[in-house]
Amino acid sequence: MAGLSVSVDLGSANHQDSSSRLVRRTQFLTLYDVWCESVIRWIRALGGPEADRDDIAQEVFLVASRRLHAFDGSNPAAWLYRITQRQVRDFRRRTWISRIFTRDHTDAVEALPDDGSSPARALERKDNQRILNALLSKMNVDRRAAFVLFEIDGLSGEEIAKIQGVAVNTVWKRLHVARKEFLALVARHQRGYDPTAPLAGRRGKGART
Repeated sequence: MAGLSVSVDLGSANHQDSSSRLVRRTQFLTLYDVWCESVIRWIRALGGPEADRDDIAQEVFLVASRRLHAFDGSNPAAWLYRITQRQVRDFRRRTWISRIFTRDHTDAVEALPDDGSSPARALERKDNQRILNALLSKMNVDRRAAFVLFEIDGLSGEEIAKIQGVAVNTVWKRLHVARKEFLALVARHQRGYDPTAPLAGRRGKGART
């Protein structure tokens, strides 16, 4: 793939293992040459953003290079596909968290479609993960589970329906309401509400905020 370069991480060199490292390097470069285009296609199929596919592919092959010593070589397609799934999921999670609290998206809560793109926009610092968790904790349990499985973990409506034991239409309804519920909480947070603060004196009301 043009523009995609991957460094090979096969451990530190020494005289005793230089031969095995050379073998693994050759194996890795062969793996890369044979499977790079397939990995790009898998990333696309798994929903990896077009602008970020080369970066995700690079992460896939960096992980592969570090784990190559433990790979038995029996099914490279399945092995690389599992790594790709995890990298796309992790990228989705990082992006989702990094973009949750931007103003422009939370202003459009009422305009969200039932099955549109992610409502997530924006955490700007990693320490805001605790705020995200606190906001999610304020949501209805079933809606929150569907929301996280769909938006962060990238599961389909059908997969979520099987997990939750409900009809697919129920999943879409839960997602529609959950988006509004979540973004309303985000908008409230932007106006000064701290979801992590103790509820002092408001025990009965805080749980359904």
